[in-house]
Amino acid sequence: MTKLDDLLADPGWFPEAMDTGRDTLRFARVSRDGLAKTPFLDQRMAPVISDRRDVRLSEALAAWDADKARKVRMPAFLFHSAFCCSTLLAKALDAPGACLALKEPDILMHLANALRVDEALKRDPARAKRLSAFIFGLLGRQFAKGERVLVKPTNSGNNLITPVREAGAPALLLYGDLRSFLISVIKKGEPCKGFMRLQYNIFSLDPGGLGAIPHRQAMGFTDLQVAALVWRHQMEAFAGALERDRDLASLDFTALLDRPEAVLTAVSRHLKLRHGSARIAAAATGPVFRENSKDAGEAYDPERRERDAAALEATHKDTLDLIEPWAAKLTLSRPASLPLPHPLDIAAR
Repeated sequence: MTKLDDLLADPGWFPEAMDTGRDTLRFARVSRDGLAKTPFLDQRMAPVISDRRDVRLSEALAAWDADKARKVRMPAFLFHSAFCCSTLLAKALDAPGACLALKEPDILMHLANALRVDEALKRDPARAKRLSAFIFGLLGRQFAKGERVLVKPTNSGNNLITPVREAGAPALLLYGDLRSFLISVIKKGEPCKGFMRLQYNIFSLDPGGLGAIPHRQAMGFTDLQVAALVWRHQMEAFAGALERDRDLASLDFTALLDRPEAVLTAVSRHLKLRHGSARIAAAATGPVFRENSKDAGEAYDPERRERDAAALEATHKDTLDLIEPWAAKLTLSRPASLPLPHPLDIAAR
């Protein structure tokens, strides 16, 4: 039987899931290569898992705190507003020995929702902060000395920005404009429209304007109106975080497609990663920018992305032209406009 200390010390035991109500924490046995190559570390990571262990969350947290000699560097974080090349950016930065990119670990969704709905955590901010730092620390364990972990949460976990910064981790906020967001929703079809309604329900639990919209009124919104409200909620949350924390930086995703090498260099510098210029150049000119970031077997480059978007925009122009001005008048809880403040400095150095 694997000892608790071994589970906590070995990054090959990945924190897969937790339940604060049931006091459970699940570890999954996964190699570094399995973590790096899996587009989403949720139920879709099952093929790379070789074993699992369940422990009491409270016991694991106590053991973690008790080991004063434990040396764990907090991971860096890439927050995003969805449909803005976050998976592409994370994959481009993954480089053995320099950076391990973890893409949308399910446990962060569990943590984000626990902070939203667990009444015990909401009543005890110190406990919530301690739990958050523990989960971030587990994700930050290194497979190789000097290798920094980069974590890209799902955008439903954007309420973790403050806990991440309180834990001392560097972070970047990646975003796109509303029209690009809506075109992606249209492109992905009915499943994505349903996903937008799910995100609306999740974000309505956060402080801000979505929760104040009466349910009867919300039921009358069209699919793209719901999507626009989800986007607006995220832009306001990002704007608020950037206003409170000047060490945060924002990045419009189009810059990544236009100037990949300069952007990768700037992101690596801001997130305190360990890429050299040769690694950055190799990533910027390598296959990652010429394939589907979620399906490496499919050719997909910025030019094709632009053509696909232009075709959808032409087909749905009338609808988009109705939604955009409607959304432009929205203010849920605070003003927010693009470009977001504190843009990442991508000037050559």
